[in-house]
Amino acid sequence: MKKTINTLQGAAILGSLSLAASAFAGTTVSTGKGPVSPPPAPAVGLFDSVGATVDVGYDTHYFFRGFLISEQNVWGQVAVSVPLATNLSLGLGAWYTSSSDISYDELDLNAGLSYDAGFAKLGLGYTHYEFFNGSARDGNGVSSAEEIGATISKALGPVNVALGYYYDFETEGSYIELGIDAPIAVTDNFSIVPGALVSYGDEYYSSDSDFQHLKLSLAFPIKLTATATLTPYVAGNIALSTTEEFTDDTLYGGVKLSVSF
Repeated sequence: MKKTINTLQGAAILGSLSLAASAFAGTTVSTGKGPVSPPPAPAVGLFDSVGATVDVGYDTHYFFRGFLISEQNVWGQVAVSVPLATNLSLGLGAWYTSSSDISYDELDLNAGLSYDAGFAKLGLGYTHYEFFNGSARDGNGVSSAEEIGATISKALGPVNVALGYYYDFETEGSYIELGIDAPIAVTDNFSIVPGALVSYGDEYYSSDSDFQHLKLSLAFPIKLTATATLTPYVAGNIALSTTEEFTDDTLYGGVKLSVSF
C-alpha cells in the first residue's frame, strides 16, 4: 500500500482546480434590434494582444484528481496566452507547489492550444510533471511524468460545463472528468460560484477502472482592482471506488490571488 501511495504522489499537479468549467464571452453586441457584429478592431501585431496571468495561493490540503498528496501547500503559477489566428491561441504555463507538512515539492510545465469553435471551446495540451523531496514512484528518488489531454467546454445559460480526458504515459492510464459551475453575481465586485466535478479512472495510478472521486466546491471571487481578484474557497473531496482505499472524505479550503496583465 505504501508503494501505491508513493505512486499516487507521482501523479500530483494543478490544478489546474481542479476545477470546473470556464465561461465564454460572446463576440456580438446588442443594439435592441438583435445581435450585430462589433466594429472591426484596429490592426495590431501578432504579440500585441499577448495576455499573462500570475497566481499565488494556499491550500489546506492538496488533492490531485481525488488523491490526497500533501497538506499546508503554498503555490505559484505563471500563464501566458499568445494569439496565433482567429479564435486560436497558444497557452504556456508553469506551476510550482511546496508543502510544509511532508516536505513535498512539485513543478509542472504545460503547453496547449485553445480554439473557440463557436459551439464550444476546444483544448489540446501537454504537461510535464517534476517531483522532488521523496515523492517518487516506487522509491526511485526524484521522478517525473508526461501527460496529454483534450478538453471541451461550453456555457449553457448560467451554467458552465467542461469535459476533460487525460492520458498518462508513465502508467498508460487514463483519467476523465466532468465539471460544472454556475457563477452568481452578488455585486459588481463579488460573486459566489458553486461547482461540482466527478471523475473516472481507467487504471490511472490504480489497478482498477471505476469512478474516482466527487468534488463539491464553493468559491467567492472578490474583484480587488481591474486586474486583481482574490478568491477564497471551500471544497469537499469524496473518495469513490479507485481512491477510497487511500483517501478519506475531506473538507478543505484555501485562497488564491490572481493578477492579469
